[in-house]
Amino acid sequence: MLSILIMKLRIDYREKASGLIDLLQEMEDLVLEIGQIAYGDYIINEAITIERKTARDFLISIIDGRLFNQLSNLKKHCSHPLLLIEGNPYKTDLDFDPLAIQGALLSTQAIWYVPVIFSRSREETRDIFLMLGRQEESGREVVPLRGGYRPKRLKSRQLYLVQGLPQVGPTLAKRLLEHFGSVVKIMNATVFELMRVEGVGRVSAKVIREVLDEERETKPAPPGNSAREGVGRSCPG
Repeated sequence: MLSILIMKLRIDYREKASGLIDLLQEMEDLVLEIGQIAYGDYIINEAITIERKTARDFLISIIDGRLFNQLSNLKKHCSHPLLLIEGNPYKTDLDFDPLAIQGALLSTQAIWYVPVIFSRSREETRDIFLMLGRQEESGREVVPLRGGYRPKRLKSRQLYLVQGLPQVGPTLAKRLLEHFGSVVKIMNATVFELMRVEGVGRVSAKVIREVLDEERETKPAPPGNSAREGVGRSCPG
């Protein structure tokens, strides 16, 4: 059975004048919560924080220094910040140096590491929010590969284990788990059973089985180890 996506969107009360809230309220399967947000203007599924600016406001925020203060706070306090610019900052009623605009955009992305998304209208902004919500929901169970990552949820730990197999990335790990149902069944699957999963060819299946079946050569224990390990242990009666 397909689950219905219920997206949660928190909105700062100062965004009421934008008219975007009225558009969002028309959408089904969308839970809106309007209040005060410390950093950013919108928070999608308690995960993605968006600072929304019209093209004109973006330019003014460069002049008064507000932009970089906001970027600093977004990086410090938000795990997934985004800057959304509604309109074309190169085409406003303000006389602004194009190089200054380009410099601010480059600094935002290359120095502050905050992605920038452009929207042509409020309607497109709404659609971008909905797409981000769907992407966040679908990607929630996809675990990034290794690199010090230590998942806590059971499903995430399972995905993490499966991604340790050769030639298995996040997407294929999810397919394997969905097909077999458990990590144990994946580990016990034959080459032909593995090949039934989309994305697993004969070569990949054989490599996976070789890694799982290969016995590691063990070194003999140094002399005297057994005796030392037995010190202090009670002997069986």
